[in-house]
Formats: sequence, structure tokens, C-alpha cells
Amino acid sequence: MTLLNLGIVAHVDAGKTSLTERLLYEAGAVAEPGSVDAGTTRTDSMELERRRGITIRAAVTSITIGDLSINLLDTPGHPDFIAEVERSLAVLDAAVLVVSSVEGVQPQTVAIWRALRRIGVPTVFFFNKVDRGGADVDRVAAQVRQRLGARPVLLTT
Repeated sequence: MTLLNLGIVAHVDAGKTSLTERLLYEAGAVAEPGSVDAGTTRTDSMELERRRGITIRAAVTSITIGDLSINLLDTPGHPDFIAEVERSLAVLDAAVLVVSSVEGVQPQTVAIWRALRRIGVPTVFFFNKVDRGGADVDRVAAQVRQRLGARPVLLTT
């Protein structure tokens, strides 16, 4: 069986943990996705994480798709925990950089992108919260081009 270490990384509140929960659910690893607001996510296991609704330490959970075993690393997004994020990046085979379609590219997005580029981790952008008021995928794609120097290709909207 092939193993992939996939990091879910982003600025705080972009939706990393919610995306991780959805991946677990879609892969059949859980019967229903947990909720950050309800404190029922698999990767936010510390009481402080559940109470504040933020990820403080990186956590690993796994899914299997066919012959591929995927370790999902849900990482912190708050700038106070950037050292925890950078430690996690060292073990990644690839990353999903989550960007909120409402808030767009934020300072931590830039810091994480630079770290991913510096160590050469292949990265896919995931524009989250596209269903929320104020979401603007075209604006965020332009920010990714301008602020990060990446060339995003929109696959679906």
C-alpha cells in the first residue's frame, strides 16, 4: 500500500479542520463529520482547542482510498503556532493550502506558502467558504497570483 503524508495548512479560520473532517467523511472513515463550533472534530483533541475553536498542535488522522493510505496532518493556523506548522511541513509529501474565499490571502497564508516553497512541498490551493456572503473567488485567485506569485488554475466553482 502506498502512503501519502498530506498537510492541511492555512491561516486561522480558513477552514482546515472542517476540510479535514469532510475528507474523513467522504472517505468513509467517519459516519458524520465533526464540527469545530460544536467541539466534535477528530483532530482538535485538547480541551483548549475545543473551547477556543482553533487548532493549537498538529494532529494526524488517516484515510484509505483504494491502495492509497493518506495521513492527513491538520496544522495550526494562528501565527503564535507557526513553529508547530513548520515542524509538520518537514514530513509532508504534499500540502493543501486552504484560503478563505471571503478573507482571501492573509499574513499566515503568505508565511506558510513561503515555507512550503522553501522546502519544496507540492501544494494545491483549496478556496474555501465559496458559499458565504462576501466570497469572491476571482479576487482571491488574483491575490494568490499577486501576493504569492503562484498561478492558480480554477478547476471548479
